[in-house]
Amino acid sequence: MGTRLRTRLGWKQIAVALAALGATVMAPAASASSGHPTTPSAGPHPFMITSPAFRDGGRLPVSAEFGGPGSAGSGCAGQNLAPEVRWTNIPAQTNGFAFTINDVDAPVAGGFHHWVVYNVPASVHELEGHGANPFSEGTNSFGLIGYSGPCPPPDGQVHHYVFTVYALSVAQVSGDHLTYEQLLQEIAPDVTGATSIIGTFHLPLH
Repeated sequence: MGTRLRTRLGWKQIAVALAALGATVMAPAASASSGHPTTPSAGPHPFMITSPAFRDGGRLPVSAEFGGPGSAGSGCAGQNLAPEVRWTNIPAQTNGFAFTINDVDAPVAGGFHHWVVYNVPASVHELEGHGANPFSEGTNSFGLIGYSGPCPPPDGQVHHYVFTVYALSVAQVSGDHLTYEQLLQEIAPDVTGATSIIGTFHLPLH
């Protein structure tokens, strides 16, 4: 299930987004007969993102749902806690990271962007939530700075959220509170690799 979701949504979406960046999209290694993406990696282990809060292709925790300041009128009243993510097998010559969360099922061009993060130090290999690590946060599609969790229409449709970490050859990205589009433009010359995981969410919960 998770691998099929990654192939259908994740890698196509990321490949299109990164085509202009000249970056290599990293996927979990798989055999040639599987029909799944293989990893163009110099080493035996691929650049990979995981989460202890959800499995690839699985449901995001209820605590991730949008809520709190800025959520009035949204119909969502969650805890707005960003799920923890970790990444391993960092590409060579990485000096920093950027990170995004994008709802690819939202009825808007390019998806709905829930978290835009950059200036993550090369020594940091996980995000544990707001302010837990030193990084800069951009403007999401709610018009808010920082993380805003899933808040799809309460119609039962499953939405897919692509969590992507970008390895960068630079330590710093210029600009304050960048949008998703602005971030991709800024990091275009500097992306050395990217990896993603997909979480799902829908309302109502039952």
